[in-house]
This record gives sequence, structure tokens and C-alpha cells, in this order.
Amino acid sequence: MRPATFNASTRLFLSCPQRIPPSIVALRHALPVLARRANSTTADEQTLNQSAGLLDSLIGSSSSLDLSTSSLPDILSSPTPPTQTSTPDASQMLIPPASDPLLHFLASSLLNHGKRARAERIVTRTLLYIQPLTRAPPLPILRHALITASPAVKCISQKRSGKNVVRPAALTEKQRIRAGINAVLAASKNKSGKRVEERLAREIIAVVNGDSKAIADKELAHKQAMVNRGNALVK
Repeated sequence: MRPATFNASTRLFLSCPQRIPPSIVALRHALPVLARRANSTTADEQTLNQSAGLLDSLIGSSSSLDLSTSSLPDILSSPTPPTQTSTPDASQMLIPPASDPLLHFLASSLLNHGKRARAERIVTRTLLYIQPLTRAPPLPILRHALITASPAVKCISQKRSGKNVVRPAALTEKQRIRAGINAVLAASKNKSGKRVEERLAREIIAVVNGDSKAIADKELAHKQAMVNRGNALVK
């Protein structure tokens, strides 16, 4: 291609706004100026301000660039990638585990007609109700409430020699949690709220505060077992 034709094609290519963005054209004309000014030791304040304004219009902000001490290769070099921060510990993020045995046990107690998905939704919404009411992680509150409402013994009534004999018996860990869940569910029916999860959340908070009927039933069972402790060995 002849030089005249090449120069005409170059001018036509540079004058076409659809081919090259205006910022690239401005950067093309500004590079020689920046190259001369960056290596000059007599650059005045006005030139530095103009260069900073031009860089602001081209690449956004030049607040992190020091034009008085940086050279042209430093300015035009690609920015260094940010260092990857360490992943925070999962125990500090207060995220419940994917599957918790207590939540699974609570969902099994709420299970009705085999609809486990519905029971799990009730458990999830109960946690969602507890969080705004207490502004605290809901899972430790639920765990503390169920353990607090769980009795350690139960009283079995037996008929011997024509009279009823009350015999206390110790409960296993699973039996204790089952009795505590049943007591909380029974007491939640008297709470205000249209949904089961809302009433259950209010009852769990009441157990933590110590003003729940489930705690009164637990203390009554312990007193009855203490009164009839002499019949513990009777079979």
C-alpha cells in the first residue's frame, strides 16, 4: 500500500467514532505529553494538575497515583491484583450446620400425616421468628429452651394391693428431649399468633425467660418424684 493511501486510511480510521472510543484517542494524544513531562525535572504544578485531570477522565480516579514521584512505566503498568484474604472461621460466622440432630428431632415431633417437608418448614420459620424477637442466634436459644424444659424423671402409676403406687423412673437423654419438646408444644397452644411457628417461637422465648408452663410441669414432676422416691425400687 502506498504511503498516501495508508495515511488517508489511518485518518479515516481514527476519525470514525464507531471504531475507536474517544478515550483511546485522547490517551493516544496524551501519551507523548506524559512521556515528556514524566521525565522532566522542571514540571510545574499546573502541568501535574492537568495530567491528573486527564487521567481522571480516562481511568476514573488518580488519587492513588503520585505524579511527582511516579514515572510513566509505573503509571501505565497494570495494577497489582488484590491479595486474597484468609477465609473466616466457620465457628465465628454463627451459621447453623446443614443438618442438626436437634432440629431433625423437633421436625419429627411436628410431623403430621408423613408431611416432613411441612414440619421442616415450621422449624425453619420458628428460627426466623426467634432471631428478630431476640436479636441473637436462634439455634443456641432453641437448644437451651428444650434442655431447660426437659425433665430428668417421670412418674409411673402402678396398682398394687388395691391401691395406686407412684414410682419414679429416670429418663434417658432421648426420652428427656422428647418430653421437653412435647411440653413446649403443648404450652405453645396457649400463646398468641396465627401460625404454629410464631406460637412456638414465643413459647421458646418464654422458656428461656423462665415464665413458661413447661417449666412448671417439669418442677411438678420432680417434686412428685421426690415425694415418692421410696417406691423407686418397687417393680
